[in-house]
Amino acid sequence: IYQCDWSSDVCSSDLVVIPTFGRPALLLRAIRSVQAQTRGDFELIVVVDGDDPPTMEALAGVSDPRLRVIVPQEKCGAGGARNLGAAQARGRWVAFLDDDDEWLPEKLEKTLAAAPHERCIITSLIRVVAQHGKRINPTTPYDGRQPIDEWMFDRHSWLRGSEAMIQTSALVFPRALFDELQFVEPHEEWHLCFRAVKRLGYDYVTVREPLVIYYVPVAIASLSNSYRLARTLGWLDANQNLLTRRAYSGFALTAASQVRPEGSRNRAMLRLLRMAFANGAPTPKQLFAFAFIWAVPQERRVRLRALFGRNSYAGTDQSE
Repeated sequence: IYQCDWSSDVCSSDLVVIPTFGRPALLLRAIRSVQAQTRGDFELIVVVDGDDPPTMEALAGVSDPRLRVIVPQEKCGAGGARNLGAAQARGRWVAFLDDDDEWLPEKLEKTLAAAPHERCIITSLIRVVAQHGKRINPTTPYDGRQPIDEWMFDRHSWLRGSEAMIQTSALVFPRALFDELQFVEPHEEWHLCFRAVKRLGYDYVTVREPLVIYYVPVAIASLSNSYRLARTLGWLDANQNLLTRRAYSGFALTAASQVRPEGSRNRAMLRLLRMAFANGAPTPKQLFAFAFIWAVPQERRVRLRALFGRNSYAGTDQSE
C-alpha cells in the first residue's frame, strides 16, 4: 500500500517508523497517537513484517496522506523492520514507535525542539504501564557525566529500580546516523545508542517529562521472559570492548541474571558471578542486587521495590 504522494512536501519531512505483526488493534492505537501529534509535518511508515491480512485490512481503513505501508519479501524481525523503514527517510530525523505503545500529543514537537544539533539522539521520560502499576522511567536521566553503558547497567541505589532506561518508542535519531549504524538484535536499542555515543561521539539528550506510554506485556514483564541466557551472553561476549568493566559486571549481575537460563539456574548464576569478577569490576550495590535477584522471586522483588524504592524523580507525577 502506497498512500504517500512522493512529489509532495510531506514525504521530505521527518519520519516515524512503526514495525508490526499480528496486532492490528494495538497498531491502530499507536497510529492514532501519531496522528494526534501537535507537530504534523512527518511521514509515517508502517513495516508489516510478514503475511498479515488482518493488519493489512486495518491499515486499508486508515486515510492519511502521510502513511506508507511496506511489506518486506521475507520476515526480518523488529530490528530489521526498523532498519528497512529508516532507509526510506528523506527528512532529517527518524522516530520509532512500537506497535503496542503510544505517544503523548507533544512527543515529536518537544523532542525535536530539544535537539541542540544533528549529532544527537533524543529521548524523553517514559510513562510505564505494568501489571503492578504505573511509574515514570528513568528515575535518573542520563546527564553525560559517566559512560552511557555505566549509566544503563551500574546500580546507583540499593533497592530503587528504574534508574536507567533506553526504550525504542522514546528514541529519535538523525537520519544520517543510519548511514553508519543500524539496529542489530538482540538488545538492539542499547547497542545502537552505545555505539553512537561512544564510538561516533553523538550526544544523548533527554526531555525530562514523560512523552511516551510504554505498555509492559504480562508475558514479557522482564528480560527473563523475552530473551534466553545463551543469546544474552552471546551479545555480552561480542560487545565486551564496547562496555567499561563496571558496565560489564553490572550487565552480568543485574541484567543477565534476570534472563531465563536454558539449564540449572544456580549453575547459570554462578557462571555470571565468575564472569563479573573475571571481566568486570563489581561494586557492592551490584553484588547486593545480584544476591537479591538470586534469592527473591521476581513477583516479590517487584513488590519490595514498589514498597522501598518509590519513583522519586523530581518533576514527575508522583501519583504514578
